[in-house]
Amino acid sequence: MTSLFFFLQGLDNRWLVRVSSADAVEYLVREGFQLYNRHIVIRRYDDVLRDEYEEYQEYLQHEKRLHLMRTGLRDVALGLAEDIEEDLI
Repeated sequence: MTSLFFFLQGLDNRWLVRVSSADAVEYLVREGFQLYNRHIVIRRYDDVLRDEYEEYQEYLQHEKRLHLMRTGLRDVALGLAEDIEEDLI
C-alpha cells in the first residue's frame, strides 16, 4: 500500500490517501484529478517528506549563518570598543 498527498492550498489542506495499486499511484501522480473544477496536484508521500526535510536543512543552515554573523559583529564591536578605550588612555 502506498501513500500519496493531495494538495489544495497551504499546509492546512492536505489529504493523505492510501491506494492499493501501483498503477493507480502512477496514474494519480502523473494526471492528478479534478475536484469542483480545480486541478488537484498529487505527490508521493516520501517525496513530500524529503522536500520538507531539505527545506528544514536549508533553514538550519540559514540560522547558523545568521548566528555566525551576529557573533562576528558582536566580536568586531567589542574589538572596536577596546581599541577606542586604549586610545583614550
